Amino acid sequence: MSENEKTNGGRRIRAKAAEIGEAARDQAEAAYHQAEAAFEAAVEYAEDGLDEGYAFMKRQLRDRPLAVAGAALGVGLLLGLALSNRRR
Repeated sequence: MSENEKTNGGRRIRAKAAEIGEAARDQAEAAYHQAEAAFEAAVEYAEDGLDEGYAFMKRQLRDRPLAVAGAALGVGLLLGLALSNRRR
């Protein structure tokens, strides 16, 4: 194999490696942008859920104040009992 053939072979290998590296970088960028879009959608979905939950709780508090107070008292009592048992 002549020096010229070796040089040309090395150039082809470097060119192919650069091509593969560029394709990998493009795929990584596309995957990053897809993940970023999915994360933004998840955040928006969670914010919408929190807004709906807040509106529901406000309606319940306005419509049934005693039921809400009783539920809050019950949850507080259960949490208090659970936490006090851990300390013993």
